Amino acid sequence: MGIQQYLAFTVLGFGYGALIAGLAVSYRSSKVVNVAAGVTAAYVAYVYSSLRGTGTLKILVPIQLTPDEQPLATPIAMLIALGVAALLGVLQYLLVYRPLARASEMAKLVASAGVLLTLQAVIVLQWGSNPVHAPAILPQTTVKIFGIPMPWDRLLLAALVIVVTIALWLVYRGTRFGMATRAAADNSKGATLIGLPTGRIECGNWVISSLLAGGFGVLAAPTLQLEPTSFTLLVVPVLTAAIIGSFSSFLVAVAAAFGLGIINSLLTSFRGQAWFPQAEGVPVPGIPELVPFIILAVVLFLRGRSLPDRLTEKTAALPRSPRPRHVRWFVLAGLVIGLAGLAGLSYDWRQALINSMLGVLLCLSVVVTTGFTGQISFAQMTLAGAAAYITSAVGVSAGMPFPIPPIAGVLAAVAISLIIAIPARRVRGMQLAVLTLAGAVAAQQFWFNSPQWGSGLRPASIAPIEIFGLTISPSGSFWGDEAPSPGFGLVVLLVLLVVALTVVWLRRSPLGARMLAVRSSEAAAAAAGVDVARVKVVSFVIGGAIAGIAGVMYGYNLSGVSAERFGPLMSITFFAIAVLGGVGGVSGAVVAGLLVAQGLMFHAVTTWFGISPDFQPLFAGLAVVATMIGSPDGVAASLRSIPIGRLLRRRTVVLAEKEA
Repeated sequence: MGIQQYLAFTVLGFGYGALIAGLAVSYRSSKVVNVAAGVTAAYVAYVYSSLRGTGTLKILVPIQLTPDEQPLATPIAMLIALGVAALLGVLQYLLVYRPLARASEMAKLVASAGVLLTLQAVIVLQWGSNPVHAPAILPQTTVKIFGIPMPWDRLLLAALVIVVTIALWLVYRGTRFGMATRAAADNSKGATLIGLPTGRIECGNWVISSLLAGGFGVLAAPTLQLEPTSFTLLVVPVLTAAIIGSFSSFLVAVAAAFGLGIINSLLTSFRGQAWFPQAEGVPVPGIPELVPFIILAVVLFLRGRSLPDRLTEKTAALPRSPRPRHVRWFVLAGLVIGLAGLAGLSYDWRQALINSMLGVLLCLSVVVTTGFTGQISFAQMTLAGAAAYITSAVGVSAGMPFPIPPIAGVLAAVAISLIIAIPARRVRGMQLAVLTLAGAVAAQQFWFNSPQWGSGLRPASIAPIEIFGLTISPSGSFWGDEAPSPGFGLVVLLVLLVVALTVVWLRRSPLGARMLAVRSSEAAAAAAGVDVARVKVVSFVIGGAIAGIAGVMYGYNLSGVSAERFGPLMSITFFAIAVLGGVGGVSGAVVAGLLVAQGLMFHAVTTWFGISPDFQPLFAGLAVVATMIGSPDGVAASLRSIPIGRLLRRRTVVLAEKEA
């Protein structure tokens, strides 16, 4: 391939810089790592597509703007789409981020994940999950550069990104609004004391952010595939470039975005070369997705510090992690309730109970890594998927008997946790969250979607549990042959109780105390003699082992494993639900397990009220946002704060008065 072809593919990679400016603006004003930036761009692009296709404005209910579903003119459709983008910015600020102004960065991150889930659910409900035609605004002709035809739209989009970036740099460096934005971002209280309208400044920045994301989404949609997942996951290279620019330098961030886009395009072109890595005669997939993760890991590791300065350390206000009490009674109650549910519930409710128990298992891994140690990681679902795939490979492909496959799966999750712990020794907070999210995307594309190492487009089967001559699976076991088998549910229940008791022991142990010290302040913990790096590594190993156990049990429950069940969006969803329940302890994980998709709570809602399961993602997103606003510490913390004894006494007095 000659220099002309390299130049052509370089130009084709310019589209990746489109969302950087909007993301940087929103973070500068509200200190939010906005994982919903990609889906915001997708939503506005969908709105524009409907206006240009049938003249229909789809927001909450379809509004027909033209007779006989005639297409709306391009300028009018673009103005309406940008108006929707501005409205999204205002609503996100007023309804979500303004109430969370004093909340921790983690609460804002989880709220952003709730916005992502909500908007993605709205897109699927209104437009479906199949790709939608994206009408082009920029010219689709080509121009020859060095004798190679270049697409005009990519060149114009890149030029527009550069112009907007320079304009933003000038605005934020030399105007009153820009200086006020920097002042409000650095010290909101101080800016308020000197008379700056910080609320209007932040709202204005969110409007600018949403306008940029939506506008570039409309322009870039024809160069990408307009469907929810591709736009949503575009946030990973966007966040990578934004972190390289330290979330403040527009020029560096956009330059990094162009670099990532060029690398992605060139790697895609290299797939046709003979020297490109191959497996079974097919180019290895996922390498373009693996590159942003590797670049981000190297940059953050070199830039990071093993220990933050005590005077500048910023710690996240995580939920309280109270010392567990009355453990034996709670274990007994859980065992009795679980056995009663498995024995007495119908098959659909029994499956919902098993799904909730599996959700509790996975959320317990988040409790260890985030609730106890303060490390924000989106890798737990990836670890679960890795354990499930290794269990499948060892049990089915290698033909090894039980219990070797699940043990190998858990050990694989532990090994990957050790790899994650290497950058975590020098990286923390939101940067670690973005790094693990990039790792989740890379794992799905490079491993899970690979037909050689993963399952490709078809699920990989998992052999059932066989012990003492008994076969235990959801389809049948020693206790019941109807699906899901109560016997399999009993195995899940016993595994859950053992893991929960382990987490309780960990919280009450000296190691748990050291974890909480690291969570509170790494510098102070080091000054007190705590080996911070070792505590982080141990927490990732324990959390990874629990995630691996959850992944193995998920695989047994489904009798197989598929890539979409352990993808990055599921990682975001489970982390958000774990924080929604409360990451401070086992009780929060139990509450979160009740709230998982296809769990007891959602099954009750869909069954009792006749609501379609298609609305579950929408309710999940809204519940995450509402909980973060009303109770950033999670539902379990709110329940613990209710004075049960006082309420019972008041109820008793009322009943006595009525009887008298």
